Amino acid sequence: LAFCALIHRHRPELIPYDTLKKSDDLYNLNLAFDVADKYLDIPRMLDPEDIHSTIKPDERAIMTYVSSYYHAFSSSQQAELAAKRIGQVLNVNKENQALMEEYELMASKLLEWIRATQPWMVEHEP
Repeated sequence: LAFCALIHRHRPELIPYDTLKKSDDLYNLNLAFDVADKYLDIPRMLDPEDIHSTIKPDERAIMTYVSSYYHAFSSSQQAELAAKRIGQVLNVNKENQALMEEYELMASKLLEWIRATQPWMVEHEP
């Protein structure tokens, strides 16, 4: 949703943000990239399926693409606001990445505990 939100913030007529589903990542990415290509002259530098199927997409490629959005939206009056918005999107992305890594670590520890505890539970069944 981040790319759709970025486009909607600056050009709300291009993306019907309220109708997007958070769970439909691939659709949202394709929509954002299609709109960016068609209306903002931002070429498709990324493949939505690569981003969707990868746990941690290439940070440099994402940053390069995000910078294209910045250049498309910047004007003499909007440059500072656009930079702030992009920074916020990137901070949220970093926070989400950290939460995903924490979740993966906790899930791995839980699986280890289940594997270690299962034999004991089998032995002590009533």
